[in-house]
Amino acid sequence: MAISPSRPSPPVSARIGLARIIAGTLLLDVLTIAGTYVFGGFTGLSIGGVMALILGVTFSYALGVGLMVAVFYSSRFYDESAHEAALDHFKDRRENP
Repeated sequence: MAISPSRPSPPVSARIGLARIIAGTLLLDVLTIAGTYVFGGFTGLSIGGVMALILGVTFSYALGVGLMVAVFYSSRFYDESAHEAALDHFKDRRENP
């Protein structure tokens, strides 16, 4: 059985930041749907159409923000450790040309 390297756990500030991102995304979602209602975007839509619009906006925001968070999180926490591991692996080649 191979031992897998442990992943570094994100600091508490990153978890608090993630909670703020989720809250901000939900607020943006609610404001978008409320604005659509105020400006008559639901006029002529059936209940199914309204639900599809709400779900579409919600999932689009969640996907977009989630992917951006994943890119940012990846570049902050995992790329540094991969870079350091590569430097350690190839240190002989750098020292002895």
